[in-house]
Amino acid sequence: MLSPDPSPFPAITRRRALVDGARGLALLTLLGAASTACRTNPPPEPDPLERQAELARHDSELAAAAAKAAPPALAAALTELAAERGRHAAALDQEIARLAGKPGTTTSSTAPTTTSAAAAPPPTVSDVVAALRSSADSAMKLAPTLSGYRAGLLGSIAASCVSAYTVALPSGKAGQ
Repeated sequence: MLSPDPSPFPAITRRRALVDGARGLALLTLLGAASTACRTNPPPEPDPLERQAELARHDSELAAAAAKAAPPALAAALTELAAERGRHAAALDQEIARLAGKPGTTTSSTAPTTTSAAAAPPPTVSDVVAALRSSADSAMKLAPTLSGYRAGLLGSIAASCVSAYTVALPSGKAGQ
């Protein structure tokens, strides 16, 4: 004859407790996975170099437009400056793509808008100098917040902008 179960809860056996515990653990795991899947992650912050690339493209377009109305000697400097700022934009775009794990693409938005460009007077050398000063200041402020290649790239771009408006363009001389 079987002896009565000595536990205070005779309907619960060790085997039943283990089976129910495993079921409970499986349910808890499913609920945890479902709640993680339902959570929305905030969108990633934009790369700080994106703004620098936009500035470089803008400076390139501005210098190219100013070169069309400038005297030949100054037009050559502005044309070279436009090309240089275009190379800056390409280098920044390449670094942004590299960090994002995307294939390097060089996007160029150098097509000026014909409606507003035709009505407005062409930019002056002073306009180009002001844009270069702003770009250099922006790059100089951002460079110390970055590290490695990215910081060096911005430092180089800032130095290039400063040398362009202080050396290559006559109205960018110190003291103005």
